[in-house]
Amino acid sequence: MPIISDMEIIKSALIYGDIRDAFSVISNRKRLVQLSLKYQKSSKMDDFKSFLTSLEDLLKGEISLSDFRKKVSSLPGLGATLDLTGETDEYFESLYYLLELAIDRYDIRYPAYDGKRCDDK
Repeated sequence: MPIISDMEIIKSALIYGDIRDAFSVISNRKRLVQLSLKYQKSSKMDDFKSFLTSLEDLLKGEISLSDFRKKVSSLPGLGATLDLTGETDEYFESLYYLLELAIDRYDIRYPAYDGKRCDDK
């Protein structure tokens, strides 16, 4: 499955509050990237693995969104890895917005996440 498809699954899971599904996709893709790196070194895959690790840390609450933005901006080949043609800045800005919305709306701190919105009783 293309990387961009996995990213869309992660984004849709975050929109609907299905954090376990997002973590499942992240962990599966990290495992595949690790396996790929075992047989063939690639700076693109190294960048993507760093991105996934940072995304996982963000959703666990270990780093802030601003730290995540800094880490992503330090990965110059990530846009090419995701096969974004000319839309790199717009894609990442929409991703940051979606992450901020999901973290604020669902108060994400995986795995202590309870699946409800912040103000729900």
